[in-house]
Amino acid sequence: MPPESSAGGSLWIRTLSACVFVPVILLLVFGGKWSLLLLVLAIVGRGSWEFFHMAGQAGRDSAPWLGTALAIGASLEAFVWGDRHLGVSLVAATLLVLLAALRRGTAGYTARTLLTLGGVLYVGLLGSAPLLVLHALQPQRQHIAARLLALLFACVWLTDAAAYFAGRRFGRRKLAPGISPAKTVCGAVAGLAGGLLPIALSWFVPSVTAVQLAGMLLCASVAGQLGDLVESAIKRDMGVKDAPALIPGHGGALDRFDSYLFAFPAAYLYLRVLAIL
Repeated sequence: MPPESSAGGSLWIRTLSACVFVPVILLLVFGGKWSLLLLVLAIVGRGSWEFFHMAGQAGRDSAPWLGTALAIGASLEAFVWGDRHLGVSLVAATLLVLLAALRRGTAGYTARTLLTLGGVLYVGLLGSAPLLVLHALQPQRQHIAARLLALLFACVWLTDAAAYFAGRRFGRRKLAPGISPAKTVCGAVAGLAGGLLPIALSWFVPSVTAVQLAGMLLCASVAGQLGDLVESAIKRDMGVKDAPALIPGHGGALDRFDSYLFAFPAAYLYLRVLAIL
């Protein structure tokens, strides 16, 4: 999520970038399971690289190549098996990281292994949530999965946009000044309202009731804003302002998809609990 207090000049850059990337993302979502896989792999692969790159710049030791490979592997597993073998995979990944880190000795061993595993879980596991939704609904209801995911992307985008504009115009009281000084309570409330706007498209997903959809959007909007704060905390801890730039006006993939990393897993859990998936 972009900061709420950015300069007006960059607003045009962000708007133009969004005009390009939003249609591309929606085309990939509706293009079928393979195009969705490509989208998720791009987000997870780039996001993992950015995470470990920031850690390296901050002097934090990790295993970036292994961590990125495992994060991508998590997405591939979600695509093929959903969450069926998730426990086995997490155990295997943990053992692999712990053993691989022994090659570099004991100095910094604990921090190195935990940071590597953290990157895999944060970007790889959470970033694979759209594929979990897809797997749960395919092949009979794959079109429903695409529609749900499109509404979730719309929820995240509208939450970000409403929070940005309302916070910039009306925001006074800080939401979490120690984590992200630009975020305001007004922006958070407006973001929540914006995230609920896709409820107007409830007819788009006839197998889900309007009440169920509203609950999903509420969970996604709240979780997305929390995800933005989490990424801000990570960057502040690592002493960087933004992830390595990828999208003009939006920073890196982690800056653009920080809300995504929380919103989609929250929506997946919500849909699972209600047995909609």
